[in-house]
Amino acid sequence: MKTRLEEIIKRRGLERKIIARDLEIERRTLDNYINEVTLMNSDIITKLAKYLNVSTDYLLGVDTLEDEFLNEKIDTICNELKEMVFHLNHKK
Repeated sequence: MKTRLEEIIKRRGLERKIIARDLEIERRTLDNYINEVTLMNSDIITKLAKYLNVSTDYLLGVDTLEDEFLNEKIDTICNELKEMVFHLNHKK
């Protein structure tokens, strides 16, 4: 699972500290999940899958995201949303 989780975080340009904050877990805990030091329970797998907009099967290595075009579109939309949120937060 390390490969999948780490891969999608890098590909989408996400920061671990932001993911940990959003999921209300310690950054060290997320690092331990990524490095397979700590096994994830079903709740955290589900939360991560929803957060990253992938299936739990994908995170578990059962399923693959075959459509590269779809992957690129998902990444583009995620980056656009991050930009929107950034600009909204700085208009205050």
